[in-house]
Amino acid sequence: MRLLRSTAVKLSIGCWLCLPLAAQALDFQTAYDYARQYDPTLLAAQNARDAGQQERALGRSRLLPTLGYRYSYARNHSDVEQSTPRGTTTNDMRYSSHTSAVTLTQPLLDAAAFAQYQAGKARAEAAEATLARAYQALAVRVLQAYTDALYAEDDIALAEAHLRALEEESEKSAQFVAYGEGTRTDQLEIAAQTRLVEARLIEAEDRLQDAHNALDLLIGQRPATPLAPLRPEAWAMLAAQAQASDTTLDEWQTLALAHNPELAAQRSALDASRHQVHAQYAGHLPTVQLYARSQISDSSSENTIGQRYDTDSIGVEVNLPLYSGGRVVAASRQAQSTFEQQRHELDAATAEILNDVERQYRLVRSRQRREEAYRQSVEAATQRVEATQRSLEGGERTHLDVLDAESQRFEALRDLARARYDYLVAWLSLRWQAGQLDDSDIAQVANYF
Repeated sequence: MRLLRSTAVKLSIGCWLCLPLAAQALDFQTAYDYARQYDPTLLAAQNARDAGQQERALGRSRLLPTLGYRYSYARNHSDVEQSTPRGTTTNDMRYSSHTSAVTLTQPLLDAAAFAQYQAGKARAEAAEATLARAYQALAVRVLQAYTDALYAEDDIALAEAHLRALEEESEKSAQFVAYGEGTRTDQLEIAAQTRLVEARLIEAEDRLQDAHNALDLLIGQRPATPLAPLRPEAWAMLAAQAQASDTTLDEWQTLALAHNPELAAQRSALDASRHQVHAQYAGHLPTVQLYARSQISDSSSENTIGQRYDTDSIGVEVNLPLYSGGRVVAASRQAQSTFEQQRHELDAATAEILNDVERQYRLVRSRQRREEAYRQSVEAATQRVEATQRSLEGGERTHLDVLDAESQRFEALRDLARARYDYLVAWLSLRWQAGQLDDSDIAQVANYF
């Protein structure tokens, strides 16, 4: 019995496997490296960044010169009527005409084009920030799926150990009944507890499958080896790391406001919307452009049949909008409403991220107290099981008391395992939301497995 309990404790506290297996296991760093190559969400973010980078070039193109060539050729048939003193005469004219022109234009004054250029730069910056966030979010997503799978494995190991313990209790209860010292009620309770633990085992197996499916989607393959568990010394390393950190909540939130990539992306998108408003309002303003044209025309009309003109011209063209059916007003109002919408969305995202920073900060700061509380709970539950078992043998306790003590001990073991995984995710999430997550942090977490 004690041997089974000891095995369950070892499995649950870290699911620490023997070193030869760990050497062959898929560790967190490898899983993250795979995910950077295969995760569809990250790959989509990379394509979105590449597309967004073109916004800068698209906006700039409206400020740069344009050069175009135009050529036209036609076969013409004209009936020309002409009044003369002798009466009306009609000439049937058939001729070919062609025109070719090269035109160079350079905007001199175009408020809409300049606003679009500014908006393009802002959208390119937003795309870059979005990709940075996708990279950081990927590390958290991989760690969450990785630890979910490890926790499900721990839960399965605990449930199986619990079932073995219930098996032993069932055998002992049967012996007590045979000697007239037990009751049928104890056996029924053990059977009921066994069914509950079996249901929990099935649930844990389903969660393990879900966690593996989530991890498979991230890394693009089904791992052929088991996952590397937490190292036995990981918790001592985490404790030393926590003591070395003295950053306050206000400092973390200040970092988030300044460096969080999601907020940076939304701020850039808001700037793009602001410039888009200016671009739509500019529909009321005149535009001025410089042009230079070289044109050759041959037989361009009935009056110039057989005549060729080579014309070079340079000049300034002014376009003043007078009325567009309300399009400029409607487009301006639409752009203004979109800007206000994104401004409110930025406020909501800022509040949500600051709240999450505080939540992750509390989880990290309370790590030591929570771990100590769960550890003491495990020790107290284990001592209670042993004491209850002795009391049962002395006739002072029943099998129901033993079952209750066993259930509390396994529950405490699950809570301890979950708390340790939650701390790792909270620590990485805190740095992610503060915009401080980098490859060295990922390597540090990977060192714990």
